[in-house]
Amino acid sequence: MTYSVKTIREAGLEARWTRTSLNAPIIAARRPGEKWYVIDRRMWDCMKTEGIKSAFERFTLLGDFFFIPA
Repeated sequence: MTYSVKTIREAGLEARWTRTSLNAPIIAARRPGEKWYVIDRRMWDCMKTEGIKSAFERFTLLGDFFFIPA
């Protein structure tokens, strides 16, 4: 499985390339119309073993509780 926007979009999530605070490229994804979440190495490794959507749901389950508005 390739770390790409196309791969994540095929799983039914919205995805885009963005940059970290140190200007490194990284992919962010979200359920349509919801908050964006960065897909880091740990999440990606889990996506490769258990499936993209399943791992995304598990990693973002508590996102609303720990969300800090900018």
